[in-house]
Amino acid sequence: MDGSKNVLIIEDEPMLRDLYQKALRGAGYTVELAGNWAQAREKLVNFKPTYVLLDVMLPGETGLEVLQFLRNDASFSCTQANILVLTNLAQHSVADNAMDHGADGYIIKADILPADLPEILESIND
Repeated sequence: MDGSKNVLIIEDEPMLRDLYQKALRGAGYTVELAGNWAQAREKLVNFKPTYVLLDVMLPGETGLEVLQFLRNDASFSCTQANILVLTNLAQHSVADNAMDHGADGYIIKADILPADLPEILESIND
């Protein structure tokens, strides 16, 4: 990556989006938010993320479908982005499937605090 710290959070739960955004902005990241794939597509017109936090359970297209769009369509400028799937404990097999289809990692929401996100993102490039 080029050293930029741009994060696109695609999460349909407003409270989680806001908590993640606050933690990442406090650590110097530029953050854009989307609650679904349609909103994410709008953001990606002008925003080029270094990282994408992608919820697997989204309204409309699923997170796995969105992952395929991001990885396979260069017009979204995410083919080289670090994409982390956000999941709940009961969705562990979905996260494994996401890894098989191009995700760089996954985060089990119940296992982290929002304040952990900057460290998690930095660890991807270690």
